Amino acid sequence: MKARLIPTRFGRQKGWGQATAALLLVLTAARCGRKDDRTGATAAAVNTPNSGESADVAARDHRPAAGGRAPVLWLGMDGLDWEILDRLAADGTMPNWKRLASEGATARLTSFVPIISPILWTTAATGVAPDVHRVLDFQETDPKTGAKVPISGLSRAVPAVWNLASQAGRRVGVVGWWATHPAEEVNGFFVSDHTSPILFDRLPLAGAAYPASLESGIAQVQAREGRVSDADLARFVDIPAAQIATARAGSAGLENPIVALSRILSATRVSHRIARDLYDRDRPDLLALYLEGTDEVGHVFAASTPPKLACASDADIARYGNVVARYYGDVDRLLGQWMRRASEDGATLIVHSDHGFKWGADRPCGLASGNWSTAAFWHRLDGVLAVWGARAQPGPRGQASLFDVAPTVLSLLDLPADRRMTGRAARFAFRELMSPASADLFRGVEVRRVAAAPMTPGEANEYAKKLLALGYLTGGETRPLAPTGGDRPGMTEGAWNNLGLYLRDTASKPGESRAAFEKALALRPDYYAPMYNLAVLARGEGRTKAAEDWLFQALAAIGDAPEKAVLGWSHEYQHAGKAAAARSLLERAAAKYPKSEEIARDLALLLARSRDCREAQTVLGRFDPGSIDPRTYNTLALVETCLENRPAVVRLLTRSLEMKPDQPEVARSLSLARGEKPPSP
Repeated sequence: MKARLIPTRFGRQKGWGQATAALLLVLTAARCGRKDDRTGATAAAVNTPNSGESADVAARDHRPAAGGRAPVLWLGMDGLDWEILDRLAADGTMPNWKRLASEGATARLTSFVPIISPILWTTAATGVAPDVHRVLDFQETDPKTGAKVPISGLSRAVPAVWNLASQAGRRVGVVGWWATHPAEEVNGFFVSDHTSPILFDRLPLAGAAYPASLESGIAQVQAREGRVSDADLARFVDIPAAQIATARAGSAGLENPIVALSRILSATRVSHRIARDLYDRDRPDLLALYLEGTDEVGHVFAASTPPKLACASDADIARYGNVVARYYGDVDRLLGQWMRRASEDGATLIVHSDHGFKWGADRPCGLASGNWSTAAFWHRLDGVLAVWGARAQPGPRGQASLFDVAPTVLSLLDLPADRRMTGRAARFAFRELMSPASADLFRGVEVRRVAAAPMTPGEANEYAKKLLALGYLTGGETRPLAPTGGDRPGMTEGAWNNLGLYLRDTASKPGESRAAFEKALALRPDYYAPMYNLAVLARGEGRTKAAEDWLFQALAAIGDAPEKAVLGWSHEYQHAGKAAAARSLLERAAAKYPKSEEIARDLALLLARSRDCREAQTVLGRFDPGSIDPRTYNTLALVETCLENRPAVVRLLTRSLEMKPDQPEVARSLSLARGEKPPSP
């Protein structure tokens, strides 16, 4: 179905669609061979297939001064983290970032829980919390059928910065921002997130662009810049060419590292090139570009990236150890192109992430970065903010909030912020930047979108598969819900759970949080996440029995090994001096999971510390002599020491050392139990 443009209320944009019909065509041959003094690149290089990650135009028309206003180039890069950026800037991989960070202003950008991209990027774009903007999941429900479909701009309940700027007469351009489909009518151009090949591939472009005349040009960019060859991939991985070709020829999706890398490169090149070409031609007051690959490359390859993790295989290090540095090197070259434009046009360049990513010793070894149950453990709350340009004020690395991004952009555009925006302009990063005035703006701006055909069930299923491969869904979230009716999308059970997390952990509203978790369970009674979150809520309120009940319901629903959760809770209780709560939890867990040696061992240790040694022996003694874990024999030896049974202590420690000889402290204890002089440490 062809997209139908809804008549706009912004007068300046009428008739602009015809003037931009060829906006994304290849640069005219008249520019071939002309050199730019700043880059040394030639226009001929631009048309080389797959050169989009490095080549820039040789010459471009600079943006003329418009009423004294300087443009804002707003680059959102998912998952950027100071640890990897500082490392790659220092070793020469990212010279442009090094220059930007040294000449501009930087800050740690604090995010919030839940660390979920659509939620966080919508907060950055609107300046308000998720309980206000209502984008709360990777999916939404079709109000007429209840089917799960990709999250869209239709879920967003308030205008974004670009809507406010457009309403105020500023020219704006938006490319690829999370949860922005269908495209929005703005005073400028708009390209939705459905043009990105990572999560959306080979979808119809109807509804993805405003003006609709951009669709053919976008298709050309997708075909040209999105084509990643086997030779391109060979630059990143140490894998024989035949294996690269075989991986891509099969039916594997993003769960295959080679396929995932291909999609990441394709999406980065396509989104960047669309934004760059449109900016050069329209030269708006505000350009907002989102790039997803800086986070996805971490989810796929962080475990194989130096410094080596103990749980990383040598084979994976050899194959994929250079992927991240080389990808970030490409991103750095793209960044250089935006720095060039900021310099030539007198613009302010803002680069920021939605959260950070763990790249060093804090990486959760053994927890897969692409698994739904552990992917979030690879994120950290502190992300990146950097600004560069004539207005930037260098200084020590500061501190800002994700809520500060929208007011900062509005202030740079000399525009007021809405009263509901809780952040403030990052004045420390700029020379003579005033905090924007506050006004009731949202009510006066109507967000209008082009019409778009609904996603087919097959297309929605493909999107869900990609989310599963990247660790964003478990599989159960794809089940349809009852239709909600009305015109607005319905909230998924995941959305209600995420709202509960925000209200509990960030907004400190336990009553509203509980209601949100209960709503999630009403939609899906077997959903483990709100059960667990209700357990955490009850624990925080001191309702120990209720917390236990919800925890064991969650463990039953998830059907996975219970030890990690049970022991984690037990140790938290013990560290807080709540031995009775820890004992109650462990005794209940030991009865429910009688085959769990790890839970029995933890309970026996707690009982021994409480001098209830006979009960400790009863709890753990049944695993002797069949255990194959030396820790069990060491714990039993401690219990028998408490019971003053020296022969049993000798037997148990001897058995432990037979299983694992390299235990110096155990060897010392055995010598003492035998009445011998202990070995020297």
